[in-house]
Amino acid sequence: MFQTRKKIIVASGSPRRQQFFKNLGMEFQVLNIQKNELYEEREYSIPKRGVLGVHDREERPCRNEKPEEYVKRMVRSKAYGALSYLGFLEEGYTISAVFEKTCAEQPLSFPFETFSFSHLTEESKNISIITADTIVCMAGEVLGKPRSEQEAFAMLKKLKGKTHAVITAVAFTDMADKTCCVFSDKTEVTFAPWADAVLEAYAKTGEGFDKAGAYGISGTGSFLSSSVHGCLDTVIGLPVAKCVEFLLWNGAITV
Repeated sequence: MFQTRKKIIVASGSPRRQQFFKNLGMEFQVLNIQKNELYEEREYSIPKRGVLGVHDREERPCRNEKPEEYVKRMVRSKAYGALSYLGFLEEGYTISAVFEKTCAEQPLSFPFETFSFSHLTEESKNISIITADTIVCMAGEVLGKPRSEQEAFAMLKKLKGKTHAVITAVAFTDMADKTCCVFSDKTEVTFAPWADAVLEAYAKTGEGFDKAGAYGISGTGSFLSSSVHGCLDTVIGLPVAKCVEFLLWNGAITV
């Protein structure tokens, strides 16, 4: 449906996020730093992500850092990691030295933050790098990815019968403009009050091991929620409508 006008790199190992862009008919490369892979999506099948490894260790929120601020910081960190991995940044510079927040117009239907970046090793290129991160939070506590079946079960017990927020942040790093634009979207999900035996059985499936909050709403875990208030795509891992609006405005894609 959409024509790609810039070289787009989706820096994510999530097959769900990759599928969103594939469904839109976009041409893109996939950068999976965890697996040391950079490949053309149209030439290779999207790989399934394996169990958690050394590169999946999550940085936790800073003291008094709000969940939305935390997840936005994480996507900037992923953008920095992608730029470094691809050799676009000079060595020896920290993320705070590379990215600087700037004031910019707000032409879209949603707000976003703009950061300029410097210390590039090469001249401007017509490349856009997309990074994203999703967190689950309840009562101010951020629930990351479980490291074991027991931890997954404990997270699910915290969520049962209650409403929690799922926040996905996205960063678009434009090499030509030397800007990194960041925004987020929040959806509220309510879990039904399932019996512990049901939650334990789901935890044993292992589906939630690579997902924040220990569940996948688009898979077997779809039965867990009794209601969703907001964008379902945000819970799956990408606020697609906002992404398309941004990419059209940015000129990365066209109809």
